[in-house]
Amino acid sequence: MTTLTLNKLCLNAGGQPGGRLLIGELSLNMQAGERWVLLGPNGAGKSTLILALAGLLPPNAGGILLDNKPLAAWSAAALARQRAWCPQFWLDPFPVSAWETVACALLALHPELAAAEIEAQARTALADFDVGHLADTDVRQLSGGERQRVALATACAQGAPLLLLDEPSSHLDWSHQALLQARLKAWAAKGGTVLVAVHDLNLAWTLATHALLLDGKGGAVHGPREAVLRADTLSAAYGVPVSLREEHDARWFRVDLENSV
Repeated sequence: MTTLTLNKLCLNAGGQPGGRLLIGELSLNMQAGERWVLLGPNGAGKSTLILALAGLLPPNAGGILLDNKPLAAWSAAALARQRAWCPQFWLDPFPVSAWETVACALLALHPELAAAEIEAQARTALADFDVGHLADTDVRQLSGGERQRVALATACAQGAPLLLLDEPSSHLDWSHQALLQARLKAWAAKGGTVLVAVHDLNLAWTLATHALLLDGKGGAVHGPREAVLRADTLSAAYGVPVSLREEHDARWFRVDLENSV
């Protein structure tokens, strides 16, 4: 059970003091069981924020608390047990199988486990994301979507209650987007906290309980999804006309690209 608190957080591009202001004095609380989607135009600071929340980039001002403890006060080993980070891009410089990739995360946190148990858990994690049949495949030979699911399996295998995922659906087809949603909803239902950067507004709506919308100019809107994922707030942030259709608890978004130029 993990809570994440942002207290007047300020972030500049690249984390540099003279960088362009991305986020100015953002304060919010993310509670256990919540599923947050992070949205905003390209360059708005989504990846920078996730890096900061993962403890990989210091904020330019303000504070980040993990379970009421400053993020900078956590040791690397302790932090790895509390949060898992899945980046937008990854590099595979040498041959390694899919199951060995997942095993690296398991070994780092559970060196006491026998090799056979590590492999079994790695293969189970891959099967959970529909890549169990590719467990022995060199990750350099996988498609983008397959490699994405290996990365997600690795992050989830880490077992940390807080998941920080940077555009995890970018390479996934519709069926595997649905699988991702199911896994993340189950994760949160067990007391985990999820923050996911996405671009697809319809995916964001069906996945989220809460939303954080960045405008890339220092501003942000956050709260329950119904309060944030609205035509006016989205149109203002993205600079294009966004319309929506509602029916019962469902909501669909449409961007009028033809009339936006």
